[in-house]
Amino acid sequence: MKRKDINKNIETILEQFEIRSFMEIGLGPKLRPSRLEAIDRLGISFTGLDFQPVCDTHAAERDRLGISPDRMRYVGNTTGTYLYNLIRLKREGAKFDFIYLDGHHTMYVDFAAAMACIPLLNPGALIAFDDVTWNLAEKEESLSSSEFYSRIYDLSLYTPDERAEAHVGVIANEYFRDLFGFREIPEFSSVGWKLLEAPTSISLT
Repeated sequence: MKRKDINKNIETILEQFEIRSFMEIGLGPKLRPSRLEAIDRLGISFTGLDFQPVCDTHAAERDRLGISPDRMRYVGNTTGTYLYNLIRLKREGAKFDFIYLDGHHTMYVDFAAAMACIPLLNPGALIAFDDVTWNLAEKEESLSSSEFYSRIYDLSLYTPDERAEAHVGVIANEYFRDLFGFREIPEFSSVGWKLLEAPTSISLT
């Protein structure tokens, strides 16, 4: 799914479901003012996680649009990953109706982050996973040739078989859907993008 289609998909989800609180993990550098305006118009509380400089850029766009930081906050990490910020949110008692994980796409980073999301989800809440078919093997040449990405993606951590594995697909399908009983919502899912609904009959806390 192309980025513009993902953004449209998210805005449609925010419009059609009863979303009061939304968290995005892995904001990325691209600003999406239409999404911010939709969040503000719908009265949704938003939390965004990424590296601190990325969060600062998005917060500046929020301020430019005149959206209150009380409704839209950014939580950045200066070291490591967003994992400890997810743990801190859990300790604060934060809960979300919709979480979108578009992070590192690798097992060692995003498996832990996905698990940390579970206690943050309200029963029946939604969680979306991007790049479900993405794998390190297909990106190996471009990742290795870039100084920036070679620092972020340490290919030596994975065997060739593990590089060929679609890590986010394992998390979304084998764990959340098959093991934890999250229901895939097909009308908002595609080959590379999954929207799952948390169970309502069990406690996620």
